[in-house]
Amino acid sequence: MRVLPLTRLLPWLAAAAVVCFALQVFSDNKADVDLWGNIGFVRALPGSDAFHTTNTYSYTTPDAPWVNHEWLAEYILHWTWRGLGNGGLLLLKVLLGLAVLVLMYPTLRSECRSGALRFLLLLLMISTMSYGFSTRPHHFTYLLLAVFLALLKRFGGRVWLHLLLVPALAVLWANLHGAFFIGAIVLLVHAVTDTIKPRRAGPPSRRRPWVLLGGVVLFVGASFINPFGLRLWAFIAESGASARPYLSEWEPFSPLRHGMTHLDFVVLALLACCALPFSKTEKDITWTALLYLSLVAAIVLRRNIPLFAIVAGFTVGRHVESMAGAVIDRVVQRLPAWVWVVLLLLFMPLSLYNAATFNKSDPCTIEVSAADYPLRTVAFMKAHGLKGNVFVFFDWAEYCIWHLYPDCRVFMDGRFLSAYGAPVIDDYLAGLYGQAGWERCLTEYPTDMALLHYGNPLARHLGARSDWQLAHADGPAVLFLKRSVHAATLEAIRLGKTPTVAMPRAVFP
Repeated sequence: MRVLPLTRLLPWLAAAAVVCFALQVFSDNKADVDLWGNIGFVRALPGSDAFHTTNTYSYTTPDAPWVNHEWLAEYILHWTWRGLGNGGLLLLKVLLGLAVLVLMYPTLRSECRSGALRFLLLLLMISTMSYGFSTRPHHFTYLLLAVFLALLKRFGGRVWLHLLLVPALAVLWANLHGAFFIGAIVLLVHAVTDTIKPRRAGPPSRRRPWVLLGGVVLFVGASFINPFGLRLWAFIAESGASARPYLSEWEPFSPLRHGMTHLDFVVLALLACCALPFSKTEKDITWTALLYLSLVAAIVLRRNIPLFAIVAGFTVGRHVESMAGAVIDRVVQRLPAWVWVVLLLLFMPLSLYNAATFNKSDPCTIEVSAADYPLRTVAFMKAHGLKGNVFVFFDWAEYCIWHLYPDCRVFMDGRFLSAYGAPVIDDYLAGLYGQAGWERCLTEYPTDMALLHYGNPLARHLGARSDWQLAHADGPAVLFLKRSVHAATLEAIRLGKTPTVAMPRAVFP
């Protein structure tokens, strides 16, 4: 039997190691604060009575129109969970991440000849993509951005691509996730830069820019094919113009505060910024512009860091190869092949072991930490049959909608501007953080319960009021009830006539 030499075995082992590392990184199984909404908000197709088009989950603006900018992704996630459970959701997320790598790899392979350098770049990009890699609709945007970049890299300005594929992708993307406008930006950047890009022969290109501009028009026009029509674009414009500094992933990147958390992003950004100026290969203005635009977007909003990693995967290979490929290859060749084989064989089981055990009790389910969510307090509310309007700490609102609706409705949840007006959001934030006018959340709205994190300033305010009473406290949560509405429940608690509440399982849902 013929035995493969170690040098021929190395690329296969490296590919397997990349997959193992991706499984480790993409398999995070901690519940995201929006998970309950992402799985439970859409259980039927548009046009059916069960498809919500108004803000029925809230008592502040129950009749307000709701533009669900990710309804199709939520529909897919819901039926994946119904059919395959938590394990199916985790598998779907991992497969979406691996699909991005599959789309990225042909470009990286053709533009980065050094196998060792390509291996390191893939690990770095996977790590950078991992930020926020919980189960949520954003992964469909990651996939479709990779599809767009791969098609444009391969086929450029061919007319059939823009006449046939662009509209189809626009319809799909506009219904999957609200970041679909990224596709229009990519096409527009291609069109603008292609207009000013000189041909090798001299005169500027004339056909490609018009094809690409036509692609932008087709993309925007096709994106109107969604359940909300023009209102979807209106929401996108309003949402894009609204700052959300109270959400961590909407913060700008700060080297001092986030440098260690996003060390992979820092390394990739420095590598990209150093490789392009010093690269001896030809710089393509289109891909350079996309790279730097995505970098700026990641610095302005941390949630865009994975998008930068994806764009970098289609962009930096040739330039890093020019700058460091020969050096990396010389370093690798100084050690015999068997050493690298052993290192890779050690790396793979270590990655798989971490994928199964690191910060996890059960890798095949989605875990809901009792230290982060009000598991027992919500069980207490259900056991007492509490009904009414509850002001909920933001991170728990969709958890409460899943477990308590329709008996209880929330003041506000993670849908923000897609379902709530700016005045409601302002009153919510003022109340939660005890800012000027915080009493409005109690006096201007029919609020009769408050489920808060014990550290929320509103909890201290309610504790000092005679018309509200602390009814339950467990873990991170405190529950206050309005005396005039829930007198019977409060009296039962005072007399000790309360049902026994078992600790729910710390898994989704």
